[in-house]
Amino acid sequence: MSDPKKLFLKFLSENYKEEITLAKESNKQEKVNVDYTLLNNFFNDEIEKNFFDLTWEQIISYAEKRINKKRTAKNYISVKLVDVPPNVLLHDLDTTYNGELISSKAMIKNITPINVQLKKAAYECRGCARMYFVDVESSKNVLMPNLCPSCGGRSFRLASESSEYRNTRYVKLEEPLEFRQGGVSREFKGYMQDYLACPSHNLKAGDVCDILGKFNIEQIEPNKAEFEFMINLHNIAPVDDAFEDYRITDSDKKMIRELSHQEDIYERLVATLAPEIYGYDTVKKGLLLQLFEGNRPVNDTFKNDGMDRWTIHVLLIGDPGIGKSQLISAINKRAPKIISIAGTSTSQAGLTVSAVKDELTGTWAMEAGAVVLADTGLLCIDEYDKLSAKTQKSLNEPMEQLSVSSAKAGLVQSMSARTSVLACANPKYSKFNRYKSVKEQIDIPDSNLSRFDLVFALEDIIDEKKDRELAINLLNNEKFVGDVEVIDTDLFKKYITYAKMECFPTLSKEAANLLTDFYVDTRSVAQRDDSAKPITARDLKAISRLSIARAKTELRDVVTVDDAREAILIYSKALESIGLSPESAGVLEQVWSNEEVKLVNEAESMLRTRISMNDGVLDDNVLSEVRFELGPRCKEVGCELDLIFEEAVDNVRSNKV
Repeated sequence: MSDPKKLFLKFLSENYKEEITLAKESNKQEKVNVDYTLLNNFFNDEIEKNFFDLTWEQIISYAEKRINKKRTAKNYISVKLVDVPPNVLLHDLDTTYNGELISSKAMIKNITPINVQLKKAAYECRGCARMYFVDVESSKNVLMPNLCPSCGGRSFRLASESSEYRNTRYVKLEEPLEFRQGGVSREFKGYMQDYLACPSHNLKAGDVCDILGKFNIEQIEPNKAEFEFMINLHNIAPVDDAFEDYRITDSDKKMIRELSHQEDIYERLVATLAPEIYGYDTVKKGLLLQLFEGNRPVNDTFKNDGMDRWTIHVLLIGDPGIGKSQLISAINKRAPKIISIAGTSTSQAGLTVSAVKDELTGTWAMEAGAVVLADTGLLCIDEYDKLSAKTQKSLNEPMEQLSVSSAKAGLVQSMSARTSVLACANPKYSKFNRYKSVKEQIDIPDSNLSRFDLVFALEDIIDEKKDRELAINLLNNEKFVGDVEVIDTDLFKKYITYAKMECFPTLSKEAANLLTDFYVDTRSVAQRDDSAKPITARDLKAISRLSIARAKTELRDVVTVDDAREAILIYSKALESIGLSPESAGVLEQVWSNEEVKLVNEAESMLRTRISMNDGVLDDNVLSEVRFELGPRCKEVGCELDLIFEEAVDNVRSNKV
């Protein structure tokens, strides 16, 4: 048998008979995924030719017609090739690839709604009502009959009810973050039809996909010498593994496992993270654990039921010019997947999701913002305090629920945003004071601040010895690594990628007991102090994620007591840097102390007494008098007057008891 079309049918019968039968029984639009390597080996054995050296599109089309005999568009079965080895990166595509088959990785930036296109046009002769059917190759070139052989008539109408149509969609593709050179990305339009554009083929902005199709140069409009690149997609499928494991070879894996067994691997990883930055050892440890993250679900599916957050969010607050931006720059060079933006030039739409009008179809489409594009990676936001309060609050959902939901321009969509956030902010008065509350010194809403697992304050403390050592090293352009050997940057990235992909440590009984004791003991101590604001369950979850990340730095399957101790130490030192302790960490969670609750009750009682004396009216005079009387009492116990007073007024106005 030398006919490639019949050979392909034979291959499907021998290897995919069950899949085709199941697809037919579903009685809806389905696709059968055919493994390219298996298929190509079959053709090499049979006729000593590679499948793509043949007229492969015609071969697949022939097989689909045979499979779909007497089936309609509603239950049409498509045959799609999968696992085709990549042969080009998107940034290498240019005019020299015109007409070639390409296989690559791409990220969906936006995708249009489903549109309709003629597949087979039915024309009715207005004279004799005879029907003529015309296969439509392109919507730009629909040929109408000009003469009816039956009656000689020249007038026809398109019989829309008898015509066949296909689903179509356009997609905007760009390079995944891992492959961008110098942070520059190129975009390409992709065209999908039939099954790829049907509702059951779930694609959304932010997905990293395997793509296979023909790369063409197409004329934008007839009679105009304007052209554009277009990828006519044979298949596009979201990548199951978000970490691009094909980039890690077997020799890389062997090297990574050997590296993980070194006694000082944790110290080497910390030293490698930002060797150009002097000091900040605890901060670097926190940032390293952020890169490793907690345990994502093994079968990581978008919006998985019962899914718990595994991303780690870090906020750096500090005086200008002490290295926050340099830390972000250092991490930007070494994180496997990262997007860096500045708060001064970022809008809510650019951060989360925006609605854009597609220039091809004129319809609206959702376009992914930075937090969606950085899915499974890290989003660094410098000058976080320069974002508007509304924009900061828009991050509440992705930081906790790992998704972005949007309803714009009549489009309702939810996108995956499994992204860790690293933010840098300046204090209001350009210098952080650990003896003042965090809320007084940074412009970040409480609901957003509580999402950060670690909040570090970086202070510019004058120390002659350290200042001299820093100056000498800076002027000599040395990296601050001490006696620890740093790891090659590429290997460092692969090490983190491998850990996130293959390592899923579980808490040992001893580590769980230690974290439990820490949580219970801290809250018990806080209970005995009326001014305390103890840690909450959210803090316990954060420390658990840090413990798991610490175990992943050594590629261990079990979280030990030492891992838990290290996590508690990093968490406690972060609190200490902003003038807090585990007993008072509830400040970041909007927890009220017993003292504050008592003062709110007192203020409510004072307000109600004055209102009754004022004929039941709450006016400015009553408010001023009560606020004046409440001031000394708040100062005495160290509570914020505005916080107490506003809460009491709100409660009285809403008739709360």
